[in-house]
Amino acid sequence: MSQSHETIYPKVLMIARAFPPFLPVGHSIRVIKFMKYLPQLGYEPVVLTVDDAQEYETLPKVGSEVLLSEISRDIRIHRTKTGEPSADYLRKETAFSQKNRLTWLLAKLFGGSRRWIFRNLFLPDRTLVWLPFAVSRGRQIVKEEDIDILFATCPPHTSTLIGALLKTLTRKPLILDYRDDWIDTPWHLSKPGIARRIDRMLEKWAVHTADKVILVTEWSRRAFRERYPNQPRDKFELITNGCDLEQIRKISSGSTPSRNSKFTILHAGSLNVSTVWGRSPMGLFKAIQNLLQTQPEAAGNLEFIFAGDLPDEFKRLADEMRISEVIRSVGHIPHDEVLRLTKSADLLLAINYDGWETLIPGKIYEYWAVGGSPILLLSCPGAATDFIHQHKLGFAIEPYDADGISRVVLDVYQQWKKGTPLKIDPNGIEAFDRKSLAGQLAKVLSSVLLEDQTITDVSPVHT
Repeated sequence: MSQSHETIYPKVLMIARAFPPFLPVGHSIRVIKFMKYLPQLGYEPVVLTVDDAQEYETLPKVGSEVLLSEISRDIRIHRTKTGEPSADYLRKETAFSQKNRLTWLLAKLFGGSRRWIFRNLFLPDRTLVWLPFAVSRGRQIVKEEDIDILFATCPPHTSTLIGALLKTLTRKPLILDYRDDWIDTPWHLSKPGIARRIDRMLEKWAVHTADKVILVTEWSRRAFRERYPNQPRDKFELITNGCDLEQIRKISSGSTPSRNSKFTILHAGSLNVSTVWGRSPMGLFKAIQNLLQTQPEAAGNLEFIFAGDLPDEFKRLADEMRISEVIRSVGHIPHDEVLRLTKSADLLLAINYDGWETLIPGKIYEYWAVGGSPILLLSCPGAATDFIHQHKLGFAIEPYDADGISRVVLDVYQQWKKGTPLKIDPNGIEAFDRKSLAGQLAKVLSSVLLEDQTITDVSPVHT
């Protein structure tokens, strides 16, 4: 008599500190999209992340809640303490400091010491305080959920240490997913020498412990292979970022937007003031200033829209340079609205982080899929510049080359005025569809599980 055979799907513990409902959206969208499609490919994701009962200094709740609606409600999300003070605690600390001079001194001493420790002693980053909670709960999850494989995405790079420790403690295979590089980046190089040496030791241990290391650009993969020549070359896998074509087609299925009354340039995403994670519009603002001085009639025909955070420092700079009349900041708006703005814009702006040559801004993939209009990338030479040139997506200019930026904007503007706006070829974006990228991850998971040979009777599906 035949017996029924129940298919068992392998379980993947996805370690992701950056996770909805917390900002920034860009840091959690990759893992969310993997979780959206992995169940269709024969894998069951389980999440280990931080508690969302409160907000924290580094984790405000802004705009990413909607991402949770994209994944199955059957996916179990395990949340732990963060180890860092909540936003509510910090507000109370500020209120306490304002009572009198003594309380101000105590708060300054205590708060300053905490920030100094976070900045200088916690390596690789301040989220090291999450590690004991994540490892403790992770061990329980591996046992209770019968986890088959570990997947840790970073930054923050503490997540790689959590993954490596859990592999050491549970003997489960481990995949590390580097959304951004750790070593030899502006962030790493800004640290004292001893901290850089410790970072290198920690990354080396994590990479040696892992079964596979996933990078998002070929520049990153090349850097890792050069840094770890004794590791097998096929240990380092390339799975790029991308966009969700299923979602984009729903937005794009409507009528074609009418021609804008003004030549519209869109920047989708936040800018920030930082010495190591900076994305400054200074070169762009100088270019706008030059353009308005040489083409005064353009003032009534130009509009620069910033969808996301435009820091007050940059708003003041625009006022001082007398270009604020053509700049409109709409703040954080729903993703669907961002996609509609992208579809209607005439030039799509991306500003890369200063000095991060291995990065490709994630918005470039959506720009390509949605807009049809050319992309203006402000970036140092690197992976993003190569990507723009390889796929003929528009223009790549050094971020502080105001003259070069002015020439590009003027050329595209003049084409718009003639009624013959520039367009880019949408063909090729299918290779960067989130569903296809999840399929690549499923293949990596399968290869690791087959090599591990610690589980049987699993049937991952690849479509």
